[in-house]
Amino acid sequence: MSCADSLSPSFMTPEELRVAVAGSWAIAPTTSSPTRGIGTDTRCDLSDRVFFALHGDRHDAHDHLLEAVRAGARILVVEESKWGRIRLSGQPTAAVLVVDDTRKALQATARAWRQCLTGTRVVAITGSAGKTTTRRLIEGVLATKFRGSASPKSFNNDIGVPITLCGGRRGDGYLLAEIGMNAPGEIASLSALVRPEIAVVTMVGRAHLEGLGSLDAIIREKFALVSSLCAGGLAIVRGDNSLLDAALEGALSTGVRVVRFGEGPMNHVRLRRRSPRVSGGQTLEVDACGRKHEVELALDGAHNAINALAAIAIGIDRGLTDEEIARGLAGVRPAEMRFVRQQIGDLTIFNDAYNANPEAMIAALATFNERVAAGQRRVVVLGDMLELGVDSPALHAEIGRAVARGVGSTPPEVAIFVGALAAHAAEACRAVGGCKVVSVADLSPAGAAQVVREFKSGDAILLKGSRGAALERLLASLQERLAA
Repeated sequence: MSCADSLSPSFMTPEELRVAVAGSWAIAPTTSSPTRGIGTDTRCDLSDRVFFALHGDRHDAHDHLLEAVRAGARILVVEESKWGRIRLSGQPTAAVLVVDDTRKALQATARAWRQCLTGTRVVAITGSAGKTTTRRLIEGVLATKFRGSASPKSFNNDIGVPITLCGGRRGDGYLLAEIGMNAPGEIASLSALVRPEIAVVTMVGRAHLEGLGSLDAIIREKFALVSSLCAGGLAIVRGDNSLLDAALEGALSTGVRVVRFGEGPMNHVRLRRRSPRVSGGQTLEVDACGRKHEVELALDGAHNAINALAAIAIGIDRGLTDEEIARGLAGVRPAEMRFVRQQIGDLTIFNDAYNANPEAMIAALATFNERVAAGQRRVVVLGDMLELGVDSPALHAEIGRAVARGVGSTPPEVAIFVGALAAHAAEACRAVGGCKVVSVADLSPAGAAQVVREFKSGDAILLKGSRGAALERLLASLQERLAA
């Protein structure tokens, strides 16, 4: 397909799309003008867009093609094996492009569109935790000077990454893509699709041990992103980890520029001091490539202060002024369920229930202790950490002991553990002593009621667990208690 330079928000023409996916027309298009983009959700505005009929274990978008047409889709991409049994009632208003596999067609479309983004600096972000927050911090900084786009929410798999790429526009200054993984080889595959000029590796910790087996294997998997860079590319990597040294030496030998960020003296972008505020946020003092920065951050915690360093490094690389970098960081607010402070009645809730692994759990406990006012009773509600494999019981027990000993402060007054895996943490916490321990099997109505009964007027409460634990369900139980 041709990729003429243009500031137009237009996407592919029908013929460019057909060539990209190697498809054939079941219903030919009535116009050759460019489409506006792509879509995969019939609940969204699909006006003049290409709709990919994706399917999984539970849902099949082939059953919703009429809804896609009603939402404005101009082209429907469907699978040949399913098109024969589909009938669009009435006079069709959308063209139909038939392919072997719609998921692969979406990826092929993204691969072709990536070739059009010749003037766009593409940044890919991976890590065991902090991908979305780091992406939002980088976007905050770059948006002060450039037009660009970024992953919607946490779109970091083989569907989300192509959607992110297809959201880029010719002439954009940047595109930010999150890259995640659940099994070996995923990051290499997605990196080949994204072809980044800049790779950012946030904290590498013990997430997805079930699929990879060891921390060393996780590091190798994450560094597949760095390995995808061409000579002259930029790798911005979390320092302060001796296990990363060999991987970094390999990157340097291929001509990739490496910038480390962290707290130790070997880092190019170094956090020298941070001053947390009980009211929320923190002030950071940073040494960055010979420049001193003092920035205000609305996000809490040492881990987010470190994440901000990656954004500072990219800002410097892209030629932003100190004022532009500081302004960009100051404007970023917490994302949903990522340590968001909520008030329910006279209870102060810190909702960090989006996801969890051991390192992220420790970071959340430390941040919670920073944010709670002196004298306020602290209650932590910790759910299962999933995908940790055979080491899961031991890792949960490690967290239980950390809670009992206090993370950056004294232990909480009450520690509530929810789930079968979290029961190991409860047992370890109880063995150490230091706080009241409650273990709840699940968040059934009875289990949720048991948790809520432990809360007292004026408490500060932390919710932290893996996505599967869905600890935010407790918020509905609290609202019901207040309404009773």
